[in-house]
Amino acid sequence: MRIGLIRHGETEWNAKGLLQGASDIPLNSQGRRQAESAGRMLESAGWQHIYSSPLVRAMETATTIAQLAGLPAPMRENLVTERGFGELEGTSYWLPDGTRAPLDHPSVEPIEAVIARTVQAVREIAERHPAEDVLVVCHGTVIRHVLGEFMSRPAPSIGNATLSVLETTGDAAPNDFRVVLANGYPLPTIQCSP
Repeated sequence: MRIGLIRHGETEWNAKGLLQGASDIPLNSQGRRQAESAGRMLESAGWQHIYSSPLVRAMETATTIAQLAGLPAPMRENLVTERGFGELEGTSYWLPDGTRAPLDHPSVEPIEAVIARTVQAVREIAERHPAEDVLVVCHGTVIRHVLGEFMSRPAPSIGNATLSVLETTGDAAPNDFRVVLANGYPLPTIQCSP
């Protein structure tokens, strides 16, 4: 079975370089085009179900993909929502010198909590659909850190509306995955089970 992780399409806050987190920002026109393109690319690719973060940018992306790829309506999965950035939401993720802003504010959700809940969601989805291929539309931070867990090394930044794919390792329990595609690029076989 495969689990395809897709980052939602672009929002105005993405375009401006602002931390969104739990802020419920809709897709912009570019994001809607990205979702449509992803839906057309995924048509007839063997996907059978689609889940989504409950945030509007992910649900809108998932709904568009489902319609164009001929999938049932997306099912909500609260465990794959974006990392909460607390008081930093709406601020730039870049410092004036061009480096990333630190995310060590006490109101920011710990990355370990994000990884734990998202890995739990991946495992639960795999258990619900043991012989099926499932898409999950969620968020860049979530995808990057989950891929990193299954690869045991840092994953690349995740572009809007790009596909990353986890695959179960043979007849093993759905706890064992390998990353076969990250941010749209194939990877050599890397097997891990966090």
